[in-house]
Parts: sequence; structure tokens; C-alpha cells
Amino acid sequence: MALTLILFLSFLFLPVLPDADGVFTMSEVVVQRGRSVTIPCLYDREYESHVKYWCHGSVWNVCETVVRTDSPTVKGETSITDDPTHHVFTVTMRKLEVKDSGYYWCAVEIQGARDKKAYLYLSVTADTPGLWVEQQEVAGVEGGHVSVLCHYNEPSSMKKWCRIESTCVEVNPGESGRSEMTDDRSEKVFPVTVRELNMEDTGWYWCAAGKLQIHVHLTVTQKTTMATVTTSPHSSASAALSTSLLVTTATTAATSSKPSTSKHSTVSTPLSPVPATTTFTYNISPSDLTIILMALGMLLLVTAVATVTWKLCKRHSEYPHEVR
Repeated sequence: MALTLILFLSFLFLPVLPDADGVFTMSEVVVQRGRSVTIPCLYDREYESHVKYWCHGSVWNVCETVVRTDSPTVKGETSITDDPTHHVFTVTMRKLEVKDSGYYWCAVEIQGARDKKAYLYLSVTADTPGLWVEQQEVAGVEGGHVSVLCHYNEPSSMKKWCRIESTCVEVNPGESGRSEMTDDRSEKVFPVTVRELNMEDTGWYWCAAGKLQIHVHLTVTQKTTMATVTTSPHSSASAALSTSLLVTTATTAATSSKPSTSKHSTVSTPLSPVPATTTFTYNISPSDLTIILMALGMLLLVTAVATVTWKLCKRHSEYPHEVR
């Protein structure tokens, strides 16, 4: 009878066992009520083009699909996003309530075969959770370092810093390496520092305290270099002249009404200004014109009278005495 009961219970809870092949995620996540959480679900490269979905329920065969990467991608406060480049899809749940606690499944749909899946347990608490971090999104620069503070409630639990589907680092002050972790039991926090960052460090990590896990996403960006230009005193005049020419060229281009089609800019030196020719303009009214014409007429009349008089006097002088 006992053996039969054990076999029955094993068969009953067999669907709850995670699928170790194809999909991977964390096992238990604790979040405080009212906050948000983003769950990363990693999958194999061969499933890049497959539909991914998020399922709720302790038994896989009867779990309820919440969101899918095809439709619906958003339902209530839950959304799903796929990143085929890095082979991970993420599920974000916002404004969590205690009633949202339970088993959830990361799943990949396989047509004509058994879907790939992995489960986790989400615990939403009214009080401060047993494990939490100040920032779940951290960023660093290539060659630099980042620090993450993982707070916990249970001092005796095993502390770890892990990268998803990779190695873990435990508390060991004497161990050297790029990832270092210490445990401050008085403050109930274990700081994690990752040094000498490189681009390959970008990805998902988690702090672990016993069975509790809280994920952290690390983004590493390339280090930018700034060029420094040093100028000597002798080059100051040349620099000023170049700046002046550039300003002149920009001003000429801005005020030109016809755009230039030349591919190269030409700087022209203006010649000395040539004074413009002065032009005087007279305006004559009709009355002034009449007076001028009358004056000219009188002048012509006087000239004519003088000419006649002069001729008569000359004739008289040629014949001074006339015989009677």
C-alpha cells in the first residue's frame, strides 16, 4: 500500500519537474508586493524562430498560458519580449500582489513534439523579502568595474553570485579573480564586485542566499577615447585665420540665394571697395519750364532786334549824304 502511494505521488508530481534540456531559468524568485520583476528565460540556439510563452500553474499539463511572443504579448501587467540574438526571452510582471505567488513556466513551443520548458517559483511577500538588491539593472564600462549589493535576512544561508548557465562565486576573501564577494553579517549584505569588465560580461546574473535568488542584468559598454589637440603659440594666428575663413564661408553660403553644386568649397578674398559714381537728378515743374521758354523767347527777340538795328546802322554809314 505504501509503495503504491509513493508511486502515485511520483506520477502526480512528475510534470512539475523541470525540463533540463533546451530552456533554463532560475528556480525561486522573491519580490516585495507592489514592485516589478523581470524573469530571463534562456533557450538553445535551435529555437530562435520558435514561439515562446509564459505559463502559470503548478502542473504543466494544465497550466494557463499568460503571454506569448506571437500573441498576446501583453496581458494585464505581464509582458513578454524575445531576443533571438542572445537566445533569451524575458517576462516582466508589474505591480505584483501576494496572490501572484506560485509556479510559472518558461516554455518554447515545438510543433508536433513535446514543448521545451523550465519552471520557477515566484514568491510575492508583503514584508521585505529574504533576498533583494538595490538595483536589478547595472551598467559598466569596458575595463572598469561594477558593484552589486545583495541584501539578505538569513545569516546562516549559503551566499553565491552566479551567471546564468555558468559558474558561481562563493564568499572567499582570499580568492583572487575578476569577481570578488565578501559577506558583511552585521549589515546582512554581501557585496559583489566584478573588475576588468569586457563586452562578453554582458548578460544575466543572480545573487543566491540559500534557495532564494534575485537576478541582476549587467550591461557593459565600450570605452570611448577623447582626442586631445595641443596648439603652439605660433599656430594661434593660423588657427584664428582659419576660423575667420570658415566663418566667412559659412556666412556666404547662408546668404546665397542660389545653392552651389560644387563639391569643394572655395574661399574668395574680397577686393578693396570702389566708390560708386555720384549722379545728380533735377526735377523741373511745368511752371518752371514755362518761365524758361519765355526767357528764351525774349532773348531771341532782343537778339533779332539788335541784329536788325545793327544792319540799318551799317547801311546808313555806307551812304552818309543823300543828294536831294
